[in-house]
Amino acid sequence: MLRALRALRIVPWTAQAKVAALIVLMVTALLLPWWYVTAYWPLWLLAEGLLTGALLYLLWCRIPLGYLLIPTELQGKLPQPEGQPLLLSFDDGPTEGLTDRVLDLLRAHGVRASFFVLLAKAERHPALIRRIVSEGHLLGIHGEDHRLPLGRSRIELRESLRSCQEQLSQWTGQPVQLFRPSHGVRTRALLAALRDTGLRLCLWDHGVWDTDAPDPQTLLWRMRAVWSLGEKAGRPRVLLLHDGRGDELGPPPHTDSLLLALAELLPELARHIPSRSQQLPLRAMDAPDLAEVGHDVAQIRDLRVT
Repeated sequence: MLRALRALRIVPWTAQAKVAALIVLMVTALLLPWWYVTAYWPLWLLAEGLLTGALLYLLWCRIPLGYLLIPTELQGKLPQPEGQPLLLSFDDGPTEGLTDRVLDLLRAHGVRASFFVLLAKAERHPALIRRIVSEGHLLGIHGEDHRLPLGRSRIELRESLRSCQEQLSQWTGQPVQLFRPSHGVRTRALLAALRDTGLRLCLWDHGVWDTDAPDPQTLLWRMRAVWSLGEKAGRPRVLLLHDGRGDELGPPPHTDSLLLALAELLPELARHIPSRSQQLPLRAMDAPDLAEVGHDVAQIRDLRVT
């Protein structure tokens, strides 16, 4: 309970207000019939049970409650790079002008991350996909596009996932094993499609609402708070970030804020990570030499968060 309360620190007040409003609506919907009708209580009890079940199912689909109710054989976990106290994970890319600059920062500090990509964007930037893998990061599937799996059939989802697997594997020469659904939404059809394709569901621990484009200092504070939560829990937390925003093309509004916050956070992470010669990369490839960095990382690092 205390850990959950500590996690609320990183949730913006707007998001907390939405959740509070939803809870109020749920309680009202559950109690209102009892205030007006008492004669047919068994029917109302059944109706409220169905309503409660539907709402709980919606919440289970919409919120990544760990791997609750997910069969063990469908659960996927991110590997932990040696000594790295925070697992960085990026969704919604690749995006030219953001993903490449994130990769530059990661490479400069020897930090590993995971990238769950959208095929529609990957087809525009296959070189970024190859770079993600060649520099030792983990590549996962986020979907052909950013549509939710709600209302989609097992067959449709299976063919979509297979298309992603085949194309990404063709570019990288390596199988892709992990999938993260849009907004963490899971359905029975999606779980069946994952079983058909051999993919595993890979979620996250904490998001920091970076796509809302908070100021860099606020975003950095949230990132450090997630790091702290992991230390208290005794295991690194998976921090959800975004190197894109949904199906939108081009650098998203939170680009500068994210890059500035990362420029401050990554040196702190790097101090916990052994030298490259001792690291075990997430993929069986060595990170290239720093001299090959193609963008001006130094300029990003000089823009300090104040």
